[in-house]
Amino acid sequence: MTNTILVLITCILSVSSPSLSYHNQDISLSTSRTLEKEPKAHEIHCSRERSRLAWRAINQYVMPFVERERYELPIQCRLHPINNIFRDHEAHKILVDLNEWRCGYCKKAFRGERFLDQHFDNRHYNLLNISHGKCMAELCGALHCDLVMETKPPKTKCNPAVVSRNRHMCEEIADSCFPLNQGQSATRLHDLFLLQFCDAHACSGGRKPFSRGGRKNTNLFYMAITIFALLLIPLFYVVVYLYQRDVRNGSQKLKRIVKQGAKPKLY
Repeated sequence: MTNTILVLITCILSVSSPSLSYHNQDISLSTSRTLEKEPKAHEIHCSRERSRLAWRAINQYVMPFVERERYELPIQCRLHPINNIFRDHEAHKILVDLNEWRCGYCKKAFRGERFLDQHFDNRHYNLLNISHGKCMAELCGALHCDLVMETKPPKTKCNPAVVSRNRHMCEEIADSCFPLNQGQSATRLHDLFLLQFCDAHACSGGRKPFSRGGRKNTNLFYMAITIFALLLIPLFYVVVYLYQRDVRNGSQKLKRIVKQGAKPKLY
């Protein structure tokens, strides 16, 4: 009888143990999936590329007029450089050559800006301006970022809801950065910002963005050609001078040879 009971207990345990192991395995798998879904503590959901486009639009089409008016942007203004979450990273980018970028923190070299961006994310994320900075890419709708890209974006059908939202955001930026009660400079910059950005948010065509112009960007290629040409000009004059000197010396030597070889005249 005792042997029979032992055999029954052994059978029950052998049948139930796989289900228990499978249950434990399911728990461990679900836990691992949960951990995988959890974002990293330093993960920032903000496009660096779009943030650069936003700052390029600000620097090119807003800041020249702000500097001309000697106007100080309020800290709460989204256009203020201190509110750029990537401000410190961008300030530590060193363009050595067209195909070489260098990290200003650790001096490592990279063959492209996107590789340097990845390096910042992996090694220097703790230097992001997270406490005070905001994502500049969020302003792209108001600032017409697609128009400051080096490549022209494809034409899309105008969406009235999106246009209305972007115009509302644009006007909020103008009101917070250039309050009308802060003097004549703020009023002029407020009106200019509306002309540069906000009035162009319309499906009917109307005014084009950046109608008041902006800062002129110098193309690196043309700058290199100009510098090369400036270096060639003095080199050209040096070559001409040496050539003329050699010709002059050669002619003088020829004259001496002719004089030495000339027969004396008989009288």
